[in-house]
Amino acid sequence: MIKAVLLDLDNTLLHNPDVEWVAAFRQQWDRHFADRYRIEQASSALRYAIGCINREPASYRANADTILEALSTAMPLTDATLSTAIASFYQGNYSRLRANTAPMANAAALVESLLKQGLLVAIATNPFFPESATRERIGWAGLSNLISEFAFITHSENMRFAKPSPAYYAETIARVGVEPDEALLIGDSRRNDIEPARAIGIHTWQIGEADGLDSILEHVRDLEWRHNYPSRELRPSMILPQFQGNIAALHGLLTEVKPHQQRQRPDPQEWSILQILCHLWQSEAKVHRARLQAILKQNNPFIAAPPPPGPDIPPCHEDANQALYCFQRERESTIRLLSALSLAQWDRPARHSIFGLTTALEMAHFTAQHDRLHITQLCQTLGKCAE
Repeated sequence: MIKAVLLDLDNTLLHNPDVEWVAAFRQQWDRHFADRYRIEQASSALRYAIGCINREPASYRANADTILEALSTAMPLTDATLSTAIASFYQGNYSRLRANTAPMANAAALVESLLKQGLLVAIATNPFFPESATRERIGWAGLSNLISEFAFITHSENMRFAKPSPAYYAETIARVGVEPDEALLIGDSRRNDIEPARAIGIHTWQIGEADGLDSILEHVRDLEWRHNYPSRELRPSMILPQFQGNIAALHGLLTEVKPHQQRQRPDPQEWSILQILCHLWQSEAKVHRARLQAILKQNNPFIAAPPPPGPDIPPCHEDANQALYCFQRERESTIRLLSALSLAQWDRPARHSIFGLTTALEMAHFTAQHDRLHITQLCQTLGKCAE
């Protein structure tokens, strides 16, 4: 059943002809840096910087930091001056680009209809722009009064991946707090929206130029529409982007955690943020990767579920950020293991004490679900989750 709807922004909620808008954006960016800093063709540096996002191996740095670092290597400005220059652009010249856009018909009606059904609604726009600029563009779509209602809005400061990487969609659903087959992505681009979202198991709806949002608005007004989306068939290609997106979501959440919050427990029976990260780190090699290795090495092995860890697991580190980096290193080892598997190896069978007959593919999928369970737990502990 669908629990969340991810809405693309450009040419989905906001009419924004790509070629014309990009040309106008580059013109304003170039003018800003030429007038204030005597730098010519600054948009070439920005294009290079955006191209640095989604590079492998994943750095898990915020896109805004990746862009800033790349710009600093291509432009003769200090980091402090460059940060000021970027902020002043988005506070000034950027607003002129509104003239190149227009709200899509029925954008507000669609969002309001989804919200009235109690769905989590997120803006899944390509996260190249800072939060302030992204919110401004949502306003250009005629949705200013609904911004506070969105469960999550992707932007360059809170995301580590970007479209068309499937890991972008995995990161987004982890932040929203749903499983892939519980989400519907509505977008216009097959390359940026439909194909990468489907690649991790998200349901999709591609809008067309002819009817815009009319068909999807009619579709979601059917009271039973959310129940007509069966789970997608599990495929090996779904797993690794989810593993990467989950790590990215944890990095994004942890930037919002203050040092004194790391050990706070919302209830004596609940883990602290540090305990959550310690559990993820310590179970990665000993439980999740170990059972995958057993399936790959043994014929139809029996996999016993570990006992529940209980509410009082000891902290594994003094700092939650270091615990996350330790988990990330272990997860990268798991990714390397799975990256080398053949299709036959993904199908190797096993017997699990809880799940029954299973395969290496299903076990890897359960690991991704285990991540998201604790990402939501961390989000709830932090008080940053949408209801």
